[in-house]
Parts: sequence; structure tokens; C-alpha cells
Amino acid sequence: MNAPLQITLVDDSDLAQAGFAKLLEPYAERVVVLDYRDAIARPAELDAVLYEPMGQSSMSASLLRDLQTAGHAQAAVYTWAGRDQLPAQPANPLLSKSLTASQLVVSVEKLVDGRFEEPAQRAEVPVVAMASGAEAAGEIVEAEAVTFVDDAGLTPREADIVALIVAGHSNREIGEELQLSINSVKTYIRSAYRKMGVERRTQAVLWGLARGLGADPSAEALVS
Repeated sequence: MNAPLQITLVDDSDLAQAGFAKLLEPYAERVVVLDYRDAIARPAELDAVLYEPMGQSSMSASLLRDLQTAGHAQAAVYTWAGRDQLPAQPANPLLSKSLTASQLVVSVEKLVDGRFEEPAQRAEVPVVAMASGAEAAGEIVEAEAVTFVDDAGLTPREADIVALIVAGHSNREIGEELQLSINSVKTYIRSAYRKMGVERRTQAVLWGLARGLGADPSAEALVS
């Protein structure tokens, strides 16, 4: 395995691509993120290609096929979604966008070296919670695991939403990404904020950054 590895991300979100490159900047001695235009121009030099299948455009799908056929790069899904949420079941390994930068680098190195093993999905115990406040008119928040992911006691769904907030997504975009209603998103955010001890979006972004949930905040992420 040659170092640094050269990788690229195929994602229709410009924000996701910029955040991906920024996230891995401190690990430049181990991985170098190529812009997809540079990657398609030099596919033989590419070691790995990560891609987001959720909402993938025909252009991105075509780019992914070209990168895979023109070179020998290892491919992996890179998404917030679980396998059961994907539009189709890919044969490629799945890397979660909830991975910290260091975890992502190690996973990519194992992927290229042929040693990557996808973690088994956790058994989930469903919990049904009623929406509160203005949304309490009978809305049921979707079932989720009771597994807690950090010292704040966030559930996996709450952690996903906080990570998306850190990445600069609006509530509407979070709902679209995770296939939740806007009221459910707000309910999860309120619950997460209480556990985190924050009141504003800016504070949530800083809290998430301190725990490795994203790269440097964008201007959009810091809007209260």
C-alpha cells in the first residue's frame, strides 16, 4: 500500500465534498483527497472512490462508473444511511458519515489493503416517543435504538442529526436526508439540545466539532 493514498468522493452535494476534503486535511501524509475532475483525468492513480448513493444524480452515477472501469480503485459507499435505508443493496462496503476523521482514514487504509470488515448492524430495541410542544398533536417520532453513542446520551438518530447540523444542513435538508418530517427533526433537535446542554444552533455546532462530528463550520451552520 503506497502512502499517501489518493481518494475521491462522488457526492452531488458541494458542501459534502468540501467538508470531506477539509475533514481529512490533517491526515495529508496518509490520504490525499482529489477533486473528482482530477480523479477522472488520472484514474490509474486513484486508490479509493467513496460515493453517496442517496439521491444520486445520473451524472454522479456515470462518473462513478467511469472511475471504477478506468482504474483499479476500491469503491465504498459513504453515507449517513444504513444498508436497509439505501435505494439498492450495494455490493461495496459501507462507511458511515458518522465516522471521525481518524476512523475514516483507518477504514480507507483497510479498504485499500483488503482488510476492511464492515461492522455488524446493532440489534435495535424500538422506542416510540410522542412529539412535544407545537408538534404534540398526535405525531409519533419514528422508532430508534436505545443505544447511546457518547457521554451526552445521544441516541444514534440524534447523533446523526447533530452531525448534519455541524455539516451545515438546514432542518429541511436534514429531513430530506433522513426521510423525516420537519416536526420530527425539530423534536429530535430539542431532545438532543437538552442532553447536550445547549440552546442555540451555534452552540450545537461547537459542541459537535469538539467531539469530532464534522469539519470546520460553514457560515450556514453557524446561523442561530
